[in-house]
Amino acid sequence: MGNSVCTLPFEYVDTPERRVLNLESDGLSCIPALGYSHYTSSRPSVSEHLHPGCLELSLCMRGSLVFECGGHAYRLLPGNVFVTQPDEWHRLSTNPKGLVMYWLFFRLEPASQDILHLPTAESDVLRQTLRSLPHHLFKGTDRLRQAFQRLFRLYDEMPAGTLRSLTMRGAVLDLLLALVEAAQTEPEVPEVERVARIISAMREHPQGDYPTDRLVREAALSPSQLTTRFKQLTGLPPYTFLLACRVRSAQELMRATDKSVTQIAQELGFSSSQHFAMQFKREFGLTPSAWRAGQKPAFRHP
Repeated sequence: MGNSVCTLPFEYVDTPERRVLNLESDGLSCIPALGYSHYTSSRPSVSEHLHPGCLELSLCMRGSLVFECGGHAYRLLPGNVFVTQPDEWHRLSTNPKGLVMYWLFFRLEPASQDILHLPTAESDVLRQTLRSLPHHLFKGTDRLRQAFQRLFRLYDEMPAGTLRSLTMRGAVLDLLLALVEAAQTEPEVPEVERVARIISAMREHPQGDYPTDRLVREAALSPSQLTTRFKQLTGLPPYTFLLACRVRSAQELMRATDKSVTQIAQELGFSSSQHFAMQFKREFGLTPSAWRAGQKPAFRHP
């Protein structure tokens, strides 16, 4: 997939499914696009791109979507915020049916231009703060959601003129300050890292209980998505991988201790010593007792 630079102006539309508004005519030259998406059907993903000079902010209200940025996949759930800086390549890899999302592009360049007609010192501080937000993905707040809703309401209900421009400028400033405030919360962990943590826990504590509903909750994925990601990272679905971890741990216990096969099976959470023996033979080509006795396997699974 080739990289591309997303140039301005945007394709401005105003439909029930997609609103892309240009606020420059309201004196907000820093807002080339204010957007709202409410898809009644899925849409194709977009190519990896960047927006020169513009910070991109997305607030997911409904649905589940995935942003790819810097080699990571970030899953946005309702209430999550995702931010990309002007020099970061990224793409929205899913546009699912039922998606509801607010989004905004904010011009940070040129650096010599004051933001929202603020005094130069305040403008410089705000620009630097936005440029150094600590996370890409984090939880949104009611204040941020309400700031988006207020911007659209002002655009729709106030007559064009100086008062609307002044009011909308204040609303944009409130939105940016709400974004800065929300960014200080604990970040959402990228999808791959969430699954990797589960994998590490299984390796380190194979005797633990890992019910599907708990794994789905920790990974913030559907059962099918969790299985797909597990296969990508380990080659095995979750339960099969857990069994493999338990068998490997059992092998180490038999090598290092005098514990009985039954005792080891119980400690590692196998339903019975027979179940353990079956899994062990499938992995190593020998029963646990035969392996401990030093016999050579008759076969070995690849």
